[in-house]
Amino acid sequence: MSPSDKFYDYAHLNDIEKKLFKENRSKALLCLANGKLALKYSQEMYESSVLHNGNGDAFRHTLWNYGMAIDVGQGFAKKWADAHENGAKGQPKLEKQMDLYNNKIGRKLAKTYPNTKSHSTFKKNSRAKVRAGKCRIISGKGLVKSSKKGER
Repeated sequence: MSPSDKFYDYAHLNDIEKKLFKENRSKALLCLANGKLALKYSQEMYESSVLHNGNGDAFRHTLWNYGMAIDVGQGFAKKWADAHENGAKGQPKLEKQMDLYNNKIGRKLAKTYPNTKSHSTFKKNSRAKVRAGKCRIISGKGLVKSSKKGER
């Protein structure tokens, strides 16, 4: 497990996530699995310089929520993503806003493409949103549109 994987195992969940985990272990495990995949694909597809608050981060959150919404439904995916963001300790307000925005984009993708099965399609559709400026990243002291910057 890499150091960044720690966000996707039970021991490192925040209190809100742990409560949800106990309510529905099977859905929670799928949320964690989607998080690990989103992290893996963002690291493969984006330069390290854009993995925190940049296009790679936007891609990761979009892909994560897209996969969760397909696997566990819109309602639980939103609950889990909101729990992840709202329970995070020490996360700056702007980062939380960015993450919540990109999470929503991912869940919208699941509504648009509800029968998505292949990892390549999840990646392609998520990257298309990032490239098209539909996601948000942090630049300076504000949120701006995402782009192709930092793609591998």
